[in-house]
Amino acid sequence: MSQHNTEGRISVYAENIGGISQCEVTFEPGITVLRGRNATGRTSLLNGLAGVLGGTAPVLKGDEQEGEVRLEFNGNTYNQHYTRKDGTVQTAGQPVTERSDLVDLFVCLTAENPARRAIVQDGNLRDVIMRPVDTDSIQRRIEELQNERNRIGQRIRAIENDLEQRTTLTSRKTTLETQLEDSDQEINELRNQLEQFDADPEEAEKVEQALTSLEERKQELESITNRIRTQEDTREALRDEQSELQTELESIETSEERLKRIQTRLSELTSRERSLATTINDLSAIVDFNEDLVSNANSDVLRSGEASESPVSKLNPMSETVECWTCGTQVERNQIASQLDELRDLVDEKRTERTEVQTEIEDLRESQQKLQEAIDRRDEIEQRLDEISSEIAQREQTLESLREEREDVHQRLSELEEFVSEREALQESKLTEQYQQLSELEYQRGQLEEELSSVREELAELDRLENERDQLQAQQDEVQEELVSQRTQIRDLEESAITAFNDHMEEILEILRYKNIARVWIERKKGAEFNSSHGGYRGGSATKFELHIVRETDEGHGYEDTAQSLSESEREVVGLVVALAGYLVHDVHEVIPMMLLDSLEAIDAERIAALVDYFADYAPYLVVALLPEDADTLSDDQTAVISASFASKE
Repeated sequence: MSQHNTEGRISVYAENIGGISQCEVTFEPGITVLRGRNATGRTSLLNGLAGVLGGTAPVLKGDEQEGEVRLEFNGNTYNQHYTRKDGTVQTAGQPVTERSDLVDLFVCLTAENPARRAIVQDGNLRDVIMRPVDTDSIQRRIEELQNERNRIGQRIRAIENDLEQRTTLTSRKTTLETQLEDSDQEINELRNQLEQFDADPEEAEKVEQALTSLEERKQELESITNRIRTQEDTREALRDEQSELQTELESIETSEERLKRIQTRLSELTSRERSLATTINDLSAIVDFNEDLVSNANSDVLRSGEASESPVSKLNPMSETVECWTCGTQVERNQIASQLDELRDLVDEKRTERTEVQTEIEDLRESQQKLQEAIDRRDEIEQRLDEISSEIAQREQTLESLREEREDVHQRLSELEEFVSEREALQESKLTEQYQQLSELEYQRGQLEEELSSVREELAELDRLENERDQLQAQQDEVQEELVSQRTQIRDLEESAITAFNDHMEEILEILRYKNIARVWIERKKGAEFNSSHGGYRGGSATKFELHIVRETDEGHGYEDTAQSLSESEREVVGLVVALAGYLVHDVHEVIPMMLLDSLEAIDAERIAALVDYFADYAPYLVVALLPEDADTLSDDQTAVISASFASKE
């Protein structure tokens, strides 16, 4: 609904909802007042509208088996169909949102709204405002970020260990460059000396080439032998690693099927835990409300029946026969009290069940983590074993090739030795000796060049690693920043909610001008820190929202009072502002750009008008149920008034 233009008209059709047989109403943007007396179906219409928005299902008309609410807005149609079956009402259809908590807490502000009831009953304000926060999602994201941070940190440390070689490599590079320059100078000097010889240079050159080639073949043979030895050592090391990994693999016990079962069970338990939390809150509210009714002998809701004037009922009020406010039958007060005892027992059972579910969730998460780690290790080992098998096969192939190459070098070496032995006389001359010396110098120079090239490549790799480290550090900072943000998200939401309430409460008090009330504000009392590994607060102690009432004497002196001292009108206003703060903090307008107000009779007409104008600034569509005398105080130019007569005429 929030994806649409909020300037369109909203049409609502309701059938067999509460006291309504059938009605159709159109709401324009801005304020819409349902004007009428009590029992005209205004509350039934608002409850039906809350249901199709996504909130709690409304009550079906008592004598009907089916009911429906349909909402049309900007070309989209949303509906909820209700069917009575086996003593329960089943719901089907497409509501505006699946976030029933947002609708019940911050959109449908009727008499039973949890925010309003929390003020009337001195309830837990933090629980009301923070109930929509998905702590499970926050926990999962924190764990993901922690794993990512640890992975990045390990890579950075590995890179920094490699970078410690830079000083040694730089020094070696300088030494090699100096040695290479010295070698070039020595080779040039020797070549100049050889150019001065006139005798038999051609034959000497042949011998020199043969000697050079002979030395090269010896070095080549040694090199091949070393390479063969290296390949064999590496192959044996791989076989050892292969054996160790195979042993470890056989010891690992894993089961993807069990992991899936755990994940499925976790999903079921998480849903069950949320459902239990909602049920506990709803049942507690019902118990508290009915306790007030039963204990209040003068309650208008529980009207006395004909037998209420009997002497017995006067002596024992709990035996008095009254008309039940929900079903209309005649029952004794003590029967209702007995039902309340059963409800209290049910609440205790649900709380016990919720604790058991939370314990099972924690155990399953631990098992899930261990099983996932074993599966990951198994996959890692299997992958490494495949790599080792391929590498061993490659080493075997390389060894075969090297042995063939060694045999070929042996053959050529024998031929060269035979050629040189036939020219021993020439080898004894100084010319041949100098040619051999030149060959050795050039070989040494080649070795220096090869090592220098290798050192330069290693330094270039260190430069690349340094750049990678810088990028990883920047990435690590981003992860840490988000981790801090996730860890403080609960606190930030709490502080935002309190700031919103305090600011709006200050403005409302300025507008409504309640006598002797200087300030109403919420203080955040710090509790245990948020613990992601347990999905909540350590020790189960969350922060507390403490409501403060500051009054002012005629002399202008301020003093703190209790919430119980507030008048009914003042309590209702405070509860509405709590709901408004939640509406704003959780960005409810992005999901439902609507707010429903009902049961404002405890507030005087002029203050109702000011309150409605104030709330209209934050909800594109504000629907208010008012008595005629209260509705008359609202400004006509900004308000659409619908004369309410939705109730069925029996």
